[in-house]
Amino acid sequence: MELTQLRLCSERRFIHEDGGFRYAVATEEFGDAIVAVLSESFSREPMSAALGLTALDLEPLVARFVPECTTNGLSVIAVPVDRPDTLAGVFICRDFKSPMPKDIAEDFPWFSPIVEALSMVDKAYEAKRPGLMLGEVVDLWMVGVPPISRFAKRGIASTLFRVSAELGRVRGFKRCVTECTGDYSQMAARKSGFQERARLSYRDFRFEGRAVFAGIEAPHTHLILFERENLTP
Repeated sequence: MELTQLRLCSERRFIHEDGGFRYAVATEEFGDAIVAVLSESFSREPMSAALGLTALDLEPLVARFVPECTTNGLSVIAVPVDRPDTLAGVFICRDFKSPMPKDIAEDFPWFSPIVEALSMVDKAYEAKRPGLMLGEVVDLWMVGVPPISRFAKRGIASTLFRVSAELGRVRGFKRCVTECTGDYSQMAARKSGFQERARLSYRDFRFEGRAVFAGIEAPHTHLILFERENLTP
């Protein structure tokens, strides 16, 4: 797949079409739908489920990332060809070196174990890539497809991985990373040409002395950071 040019369709810029779905750069008009889809999806991912988080808990947290990720030109949505105003999937992406939104730790203390786990794999990765700067690495941050809908099991998540990584390449990022919390997203990353760079065992992780993720069952045994290199145009 190559995004050699953007096509204008129905006043929205589509960058790929596959299997009855069009993929476009995310914009603010889909903000509420993006929050709903990602909150529901991430309430089912291993670390959130282990902490007992619900979609309602996650909504205000996800909403903090939406202004950045719907204006930076790096995030991708999927919409059905026959229903272009319906969100079938989304991958919000950001610069790997961008700071977290303001007051995340203070406003969402329950998110702290997840932040610490993510920080550990990020630091392990940066130890292998010292001196990273803004504009060099795009982070495929959160991907979601409505779990109970006609869009499930249509290959949308895998396509979002490929399209988002390619969009990062077109935007001039030299590398692309993604922190995958479960076996399914890890398989999608590998299929999209990503290589493992750092991992963290849920069983061995401790937060304030507590094994908060030890109950996560196989096949979701590790948090893994993947990288794809040579993304320059």
